[in-house]
Amino acid sequence: MRWKALTTLIVVAVLFQIMAMQTPASAQLLPPTRNSFSLGIGTFNPSVYTLGMSWPVAPAWDVLLTYSWQTIGGTTGSLTGIGGRYFFPLTGSTATTFIGGGLGSVALSAPGFPTASSSGLFITGGISAPLAQRITGYASVTMFSAGGTSNNVIDFGAQFRLNPQFSAQVGYISFSGSAAPYIGVSLHLR
Repeated sequence: MRWKALTTLIVVAVLFQIMAMQTPASAQLLPPTRNSFSLGIGTFNPSVYTLGMSWPVAPAWDVLLTYSWQTIGGTTGSLTGIGGRYFFPLTGSTATTFIGGGLGSVALSAPGFPTASSSGLFITGGISAPLAQRITGYASVTMFSAGGTSNNVIDFGAQFRLNPQFSAQVGYISFSGSAAPYIGVSLHLR
């Protein structure tokens, strides 16, 4: 069953890549679901691609790895993050909130970030809530402090659970005021 889900993820990712070549596309910065691998593309010009992974290390904690990149004129700029999130439920609600942080690094340039390479810290917070049986809404705000400047990333969207191992996302992301819609896919690791 896992091979079938992985094959489906690869096919959908290739289709999204083809669509991105026709219409520039960005992705969510942080995976909206714990214990998942995500890939996204969005409508910055040129396209921004994002890979993300979330791995639980305790009932309320997960480790995050994210990598976003964009190629302009043969030069690739990227935004890399490694850190963690702490999840806590809201009392009397089906919504889940998180706070987190970690280390971030900008290489060359990413949308809305300085053109020089720099490293620093990031903090993040967000919420997800079921909107329907197989649809979850999510939103997050992340602040990166790198190279003497602070940059905000605001991300919101909806995740559609297609089967137990596979979801699709559609959303909108703003990198310090440079904003665009995105599409994405997630493979749930367990």
